[in-house]
Amino acid sequence: MRKHPFSPHRRLFLLSAGALLVSGCAGMRPGYETPSLLLDSFRALPSDSLSPRFLIGLRVVNPNPTPLPLRGMSYHVELEGRRLITGVASDLKTVPAYGEQLIEVQAGIDLINGLRLFNDLLGQTQRDTFRYTLKARMDTGGLSRFLTLEEAGEISLAGMGR
Repeated sequence: MRKHPFSPHRRLFLLSAGALLVSGCAGMRPGYETPSLLLDSFRALPSDSLSPRFLIGLRVVNPNPTPLPLRGMSYHVELEGRRLITGVASDLKTVPAYGEQLIEVQAGIDLINGLRLFNDLLGQTQRDTFRYTLKARMDTGGLSRFLTLEEAGEISLAGMGR
């Protein structure tokens, strides 16, 4: 009788891993739409330090029939291609099914990249709009644990003075 190359423990592990993989694939629903992330508000906070702090309002829109639990997230904002603002948040609210949730997070600025951006813009003519990109990596728990969302657009300086 020929001996099987895998030990009983190894066979059990491989069977369990295969079952988990199959059940994970079966749990993926066709028609699932990726949630959206929108920059809702952005304002400076009072600060006693050299590094300014900001309060950023993020709106998460869930177009799916199941709630979206958010355990935490990391995020950053780029302005004219330079990463200026970085932050993390935990203990976030669940986004309801077919709903949206406003999340307010605090973030600090990267002063070196801010100075580089300022230097780049010094030689340019008058501008009142700047390109931004907001990227967030959200921890939703579960099997497909992380969700990466991105929004890009323009910020108008003319509208900020009002």
